[in-house]
Amino acid sequence: MKLALIYPPFFAKSFNENLPTVDDEFGLFPHIGFGWVARGAHAAGWEVRLWDAPAQKLSLDSAIREVMAWNPDLLCFSSHACQTIRDMLSWAKAFKARTGLPTLTGGYEAKVYPDELMSHGCFDYLCAGTAHVFLPEFLTAFETGRGMDRVPGLYYRKAGSVARTTPAAHVPFSSFPTPDRSIFPNHLYYSHISQRKNFTIGMSEVGCPYPCSFCCMRLSGYDARSAEQVVDEMEECVRLGIREIDWFDPLMLHDRQRAMDIANGVKARKLDIIWSCRSRVDSMSFHKSHREPDTELIETLASGGCRRIYFGIESGDDTVLKTMMKGQVAADPMRRTLQCVQEAGIMSLGFFIIGAPGDTAETVRKTIDFSLTLPIAYAQYQIAIIKPHTELERTHIINGTGIDYWREYVKGTVDEMLLPTPWTQLDRAEMEALARQAYLRFYSRPRYAWQMLKKIESATEMKRYARVGAQLVLRPLRQPATESGVSPLPLRAARATATFLEAGLTLLSSGARHEVFKEGGGVRGAWTLARREFKGSTPTPVVLAEGAVPELRVAGVSTAVDVAALRIDHDRYAPVFETAPDAPTRTQRRRRD
Repeated sequence: MKLALIYPPFFAKSFNENLPTVDDEFGLFPHIGFGWVARGAHAAGWEVRLWDAPAQKLSLDSAIREVMAWNPDLLCFSSHACQTIRDMLSWAKAFKARTGLPTLTGGYEAKVYPDELMSHGCFDYLCAGTAHVFLPEFLTAFETGRGMDRVPGLYYRKAGSVARTTPAAHVPFSSFPTPDRSIFPNHLYYSHISQRKNFTIGMSEVGCPYPCSFCCMRLSGYDARSAEQVVDEMEECVRLGIREIDWFDPLMLHDRQRAMDIANGVKARKLDIIWSCRSRVDSMSFHKSHREPDTELIETLASGGCRRIYFGIESGDDTVLKTMMKGQVAADPMRRTLQCVQEAGIMSLGFFIIGAPGDTAETVRKTIDFSLTLPIAYAQYQIAIIKPHTELERTHIINGTGIDYWREYVKGTVDEMLLPTPWTQLDRAEMEALARQAYLRFYSRPRYAWQMLKKIESATEMKRYARVGAQLVLRPLRQPATESGVSPLPLRAARATATFLEAGLTLLSSGARHEVFKEGGGVRGAWTLARREFKGSTPTPVVLAEGAVPELRVAGVSTAVDVAALRIDHDRYAPVFETAPDAPTRTQRRRRD
């Protein structure tokens, strides 16, 4: 029996937190969840093959042709993020209509929104459990045609309706196996600052004990695989020809001893691999008095292959940091820690937020100026948005409008729209302009450019930086709304020309997430985007004001809203991996921490 894994391309949205160029060029990453899907399918004796459309530059037509030529028994799509679900659904519906094959979905959002996803009609089965545990039993039932009702965590179609089985048991992340990376085209993946081939990503932990209001992982506990498990996984990566791994954990260095054991394990086994991770700056100092840098930890990480650390710095204004509940300050201890990281030979990337709670144009400029003074190798400037499962969403959407916007977005009853940002007077166009200004100021400094040129390890890396820089300058930003909604002719012509040139540069890219690929790619796609820009309609996406109720649609027709009926009836802000009966409650976590 054969299981086909389909990973469609996804594109920038009106509500995305990055500039479109950054979204397009941040990298091509494997959907690592499919690695655990493969483990479960192989345990059931099934063959597995992945079609990664962004990495392999597959159109919908070519993907369907290739999948049908392989003749699978079951198709699988991932519902791993609200923001990309519409892109995934368009492919799932097309595959279902054109192949008639049974389809399965799973992933984080499948656990949160099972009914909404099943309402689309393109899925026959939905996994609300843990893939590597769920699949052996489910695939056996699928193959024999018996026992579906006994598979925990399953939603499936039965007699014209959707049936559900008993909830799946909680599976601690610390017990997860290594994801099967043999299914991935690892030679095609990269991040915008990766340096080696082959490249992959990993997850060694889940959860975060901090309360940051903008993050979906807030107060979500902490569950990590052991240092030995992590080093075993890295050794397996080396056997697959992988030489760089980026750990996507929210807080990999939170457990100091585990972090040191990982680094020492890589060094002891002499693994030819470099790795990156994410951390708070104070994780590198809170074990020392007076917040002095933890030099032992930093030097151990450097000697154990850690090449790059992504730090959530967020703002250069202490009041803004306090308002977003970050729990740190932009002070000298941060600068000393980053300096120590740099001196150890580890490159730092700072994440900064534009338009954070409490931000003004003045505080954003303060943040940009602050970022220019820090000893960091890279900077990323993100725009504050309301993400799913965050405190900002709870406050300004659930309580502010009475509607669970992201639930309705997954269901398809609301349009893509800019959500309110009442915590700042800056509008989206202003925030995008400030973000581009920040990028250009940071990366165009002559001394910085020279230092980074000396660290480049390949011609491919150099070409990527040059192309992305040109695209950042050329790609038109969102314009403020005009009274007529139409820009002057010279401005439209200039924007159309810049659009064509910027889109044309994608011919040099190995990625496939630029909007030009929606239009067929290449010169034809670039010309289509340029013509659209020249027509002159100012891009003014729907904006949901604070307290306003988004319009819902049923079968494409606008309808009145019963707000009370749409309110959530459970706490979906508690992480899915903690909703099982044996998982610790939030109160227990606080006592434990």
